[in-house]
Amino acid sequence: MISELGDAFQYVALMWFALVSAGPLGVLAVRLADSIPALVFGLHGGLVADRSDRRRVMVLADISRGGVLIPVAVAGLTGRLDLWMLVVAAFVLETATSYFEPAYGALLPTLVERTNVQAANGLVRASAEALRVGGWAAAAGLLAFLPLSSFFLLNAGSFFLSALLIGGVRACGTSADISATAPKLREAFSALRPRPVLATGVIALAVGITISSGTWMVGVPQLVRKTLDLGAGSFSAVAAGYAVGAVTVGAVLSRIRVRRKVRAGLYLWIPYAGAYALFAVAGSLAPAVIAGAVSGALQAGLLILLYSAAQEEIPDAQLGRVVGVISLVHRGGHATGLLLVGPLFALFAARTVFFGAAAALPLVGILALAALTVRPAVAAPARVPD
Repeated sequence: MISELGDAFQYVALMWFALVSAGPLGVLAVRLADSIPALVFGLHGGLVADRSDRRRVMVLADISRGGVLIPVAVAGLTGRLDLWMLVVAAFVLETATSYFEPAYGALLPTLVERTNVQAANGLVRASAEALRVGGWAAAAGLLAFLPLSSFFLLNAGSFFLSALLIGGVRACGTSADISATAPKLREAFSALRPRPVLATGVIALAVGITISSGTWMVGVPQLVRKTLDLGAGSFSAVAAGYAVGAVTVGAVLSRIRVRRKVRAGLYLWIPYAGAYALFAVAGSLAPAVIAGAVSGALQAGLLILLYSAAQEEIPDAQLGRVVGVISLVHRGGHATGLLLVGPLFALFAARTVFFGAAAALPLVGILALAALTVRPAVAAPARVPD
């Protein structure tokens, strides 16, 4: 959690240095570097989470993330920071995150009990987004006293502190005593096969995140800059709106328990029509901020519900690999979105692409729900006991 504040500082520094070094292509290179590792290492991260002590995996991931930022900070402070260094750092950071996330997701039920995972996920999401907004606000003030490169050092320190705190966590059990046999990657898909609702939610997430993230990451900055003729501060306002929406839904889901989590999450793809259509017709900053807030609320809700459903249903021995699959399609969707949706902005106006996303995203939820209604009934495995 503490590293979320450092991440907010680092995001400002990373994107600014990339933009100064190579313009929009530099930003694209860094964003691809911090997205592609999820596709490459996501499944293996889940396997490691079920094969090793999960706390140790998280500690090593945090130490790796902190360590890679120190030379980047030094290079920046000495005026020798090149684009390739940012790309390498972004790649290593996301690679370590691909191991941290499955370990964290699988460890959580041993800390709060399975019946409480939705509340825990909602609280963590709300707190993380609140820290991110606070970090962005603090960054503006700190830049009056500190060089931008010092933000890399601040984030490195947050990762080292996070590793220290995680090392002191005590859980009810770890993956080291789960199974006498070595876990196999295919068991993640075997665990999803008899759970068609959960599997459908994961597939819908893969498609939906590709569309929504590709449109957001490329389209929102372009909409703000070219269509609305506004600056970086206005883009920050839209991003802050996104975070506020996520904080709100996280807080609500930490208090209100949802029973049919995956189906509820599938319904959340439908209101994306309104959010992205609002982006498409926005003629000023205010509608764009509102659209950002709605988008943040919807994505936070569907992620909290899907992760919580997996943590409630999947046995602990396989949970790391299943969380790894979800993390892969979630974080890897950023890469596929940049590669598949991003180029559309070179061919069409931003408003046109947003209208297209507004039409496509509801179909993700509608088709997934329809598939569940026509699928032959399958006896669901018994819920994992608390």
